[in-house]
Amino acid sequence: MLTTIRYIFLTAIRDKLFIALFIAIVVAIGISVILGGTALAEQSQMVISYVAASSRLILLIGLIIFVCFHVRRAFDNREIELILSRPISRHAFIFSYWLGFAVISLLIIIPTMAVIALLAKNQSLGALYFALSLICESLITIAFALFVSLLVKSAVSSVLACFGFYFISRSMGFFLVLLQNSHHSLTSLNGVMEKLLYIISIIIPRFDLFGLSKWLVYGMEGAAHAHFFLLQSLIYIPFLLLLAISDFRNKQF
Repeated sequence: MLTTIRYIFLTAIRDKLFIALFIAIVVAIGISVILGGTALAEQSQMVISYVAASSRLILLIGLIIFVCFHVRRAFDNREIELILSRPISRHAFIFSYWLGFAVISLLIIIPTMAVIALLAKNQSLGALYFALSLICESLITIAFALFVSLLVKSAVSSVLACFGFYFISRSMGFFLVLLQNSHHSLTSLNGVMEKLLYIISIIIPRFDLFGLSKWLVYGMEGAAHAHFFLLQSLIYIPFLLLLAISDFRNKQF
């Protein structure tokens, strides 16, 4: 298992993942400072919100692309067959791969959150919750990306599927608010779509409740659903890993 984790870490270094993401995050921070400085009021709060949102987006996009292309390249180069020739079970292989990607994400999240915590120094508890939720969000996304990249034979299709999953999970709160505030008469088709949307909101993770910028700006007072991301992580990560293990066991090499 440690060998697999080390292999993924070396692959991330070879692909310049850390350098690329850190450069992108630094550029995003610079742009966020400029945009926040144009606000008429609460400039520091605007900077914190822009930095947190842009850093989270860059981090997760980079991890999705890295996981999907890494797995497909490992299949194409028969590196997975080489790893499985060692005394390692298939479920241990999946777990070690996910753990390796998780370590990569932590190595990027920790320094990024150090910068965000420095900006939000008056809300240290909010920064802590934001960091924990960002870690959980990345772990769920990595698990989904690993499952999809094992299921789909195209790296590009895997990336697009992960982007769609993340977009829907991030936007689900907005969709539900629109449904609750809609006052027009519902047709049969609209009624079906409304029920379908509610079902989807139960099945997929609610990333709109992860990493809220208001935690960094206003603190944790009145944050009734602050621990919701921990519960979702305990549900979705094992579920997605079980799906990945089930699919991987059926593959023939």
